[in-house]
Amino acid sequence: MHDILLQVEHLITKVSDAIWPVFLPFILVVGAIMAVRSIVIIQKKATEPAKLNIKNVIGPASISLGAMIGTGAIIGVLGALSKLSANGQANIEAMAIWALIGSLIMLPVSYSETLNSKIMGKTPKEYIGDLINPKLGILYAVCFVALAVFGFGGFQFSGIDSVAATILNNKFGIELSLVQRYLFIVIPVILVVGALVLSKKHELFMGDMTYMIGTAVAGYFIFFTIFVVKTYDYIPTFFQGMIEGMKNPVNAMMGVPLGFILGMQKVIQIAETGLGALAMAAQESDSKPREAAMISLIPTAVTIFVSIVVTSYIASYGVEVGTLALLNTDGTAADTVTRLGGYFNTAEHVVGIFGLVVLSTFTVLSALTTILGSFYYTTKLFKNNSVNKNIAIYLVLIISAGTLAVFGANVVFEAVDLLLFVLSGINVSALAIFTFKHWEVYKLSNKKEKIVA
Repeated sequence: MHDILLQVEHLITKVSDAIWPVFLPFILVVGAIMAVRSIVIIQKKATEPAKLNIKNVIGPASISLGAMIGTGAIIGVLGALSKLSANGQANIEAMAIWALIGSLIMLPVSYSETLNSKIMGKTPKEYIGDLINPKLGILYAVCFVALAVFGFGGFQFSGIDSVAATILNNKFGIELSLVQRYLFIVIPVILVVGALVLSKKHELFMGDMTYMIGTAVAGYFIFFTIFVVKTYDYIPTFFQGMIEGMKNPVNAMMGVPLGFILGMQKVIQIAETGLGALAMAAQESDSKPREAAMISLIPTAVTIFVSIVVTSYIASYGVEVGTLALLNTDGTAADTVTRLGGYFNTAEHVVGIFGLVVLSTFTVLSALTTILGSFYYTTKLFKNNSVNKNIAIYLVLIISAGTLAVFGANVVFEAVDLLLFVLSGINVSALAIFTFKHWEVYKLSNKKEKIVA
């Protein structure tokens, strides 16, 4: 079984490695053109100014931050740094600066996709079907559910598994085998999630978690502030590593810096920019297009900062002082438990038990939020399915994600990178078509004429 998973992982990796060097310039150019047209032309002529209502921000922002940051700001970024290091980049900090450069384009894309979606009054599946082809809209829906439930869900199971395994090993001297971790950590989580979904109580649970997630996010920022204060003398070394890594990049296919590819993958994955998730969530609110776009931008910007700066800085420091290992002794990328365990060790090494408690609580709460939140996308994208059919699809994907999180986590990581390409490529292309050919139907003057008529 292990050999089969390894072969699948290598196959997906080869496909992804061939696609991303070509796709990266495409998404940056098309995304930039779409965003400029949306903000400079369409926003002024198709929407009215809207004030940002704080009460509309706090709840959605807390859940979004918890879900986004938990999804990849720790687990995903550590995986990317490990991959970068395994490919020969000594200065892993370079990924952070490459990602920040890419985010200068992707942040306006996040704003624009929400803005345009609200103007059209359609979800991504609907406007992709209308603007390009209905079959492509269905493909988008299938890939998005696979990404949200299987891909991101796999990350979360990896996080919960790693937290439990690390604490049991470091604090109690109990080292669990893979089978034991699956039986005693992953299976109970699957049973809890399954019970909540089957009882239709998941939405109530998500609502109750708003304040818990908000508290966990605040605790995470307090932890990082203390971490930076205590390691302030390492800051110049961190920035020097960024510069050196940019000067001496490890190139992928077509000479594109690998750090740039990995950085952009993490920006798209973590902040969900260009994927349509923000646009889908915006359709559920009563906010105006500009307000909805601003609400979506806040957690996106914060998440990018946290994922890029916080995780990279802590990981870089951990590698420097020897509390975190991104590579195995043979030079291959370390597994998820090893990476996250080292991350927690670094936090405890600098901040003490407070760092371990905050990170553990934050990881578990955000993981549960993300796993349950992915069911929301399943129901919204497959409205025509019966509730029981959607529950069945969700549970199959969740069980698969939980199983691979223990026995083949890297398959999940590689599959996520491939799905990101499909989803963002389809979604951003549809939005670009809208900004060139269809937006004039939604001009304010046209709306007024229809009302008068």
